[in-house]
Amino acid sequence: MITLHHAIKIAAPRSAVYEALTSLEKMAAWHAGSVEGEIAPGKIFTLRPKPETHFSWRTETLKTNADIVQTSLVETDSHAGKRLCFQLSDLEDGRTLVALTHGEWAEDDPHLPFCNTYWGEVLFHLKTFLETA
Repeated sequence: MITLHHAIKIAAPRSAVYEALTSLEKMAAWHAGSVEGEIAPGKIFTLRPKPETHFSWRTETLKTNADIVQTSLVETDSHAGKRLCFQLSDLEDGRTLVALTHGEWAEDDPHLPFCNTYWGEVLFHLKTFLETA
């Protein structure tokens, strides 16, 4: 099994980054497509970046301004059950480090390289939203 690893440094406080990742209203402002549901432990939210594509996630853990853990329940192009983790930490220069892991990918999953690329795009949108808002 393969786990994707991504990281980005954002010139914004950890609390603002956390809110952008856990508030549907904020997420809708920077994430492609529509967002619906609720981001809270045990609750489900769905991302629809394109009309024919959607991903539903159950939030497992929220540690304010620090950690977010979610499990995929529905993925349009791949198997569900993968775990998504965001870890937020302060950098000495005042920026926030966002470390992301997205795991339990089958080595032969044809959508793995596309998802890997997409996470880079998503994190860049998050960074742009927070640094230009």
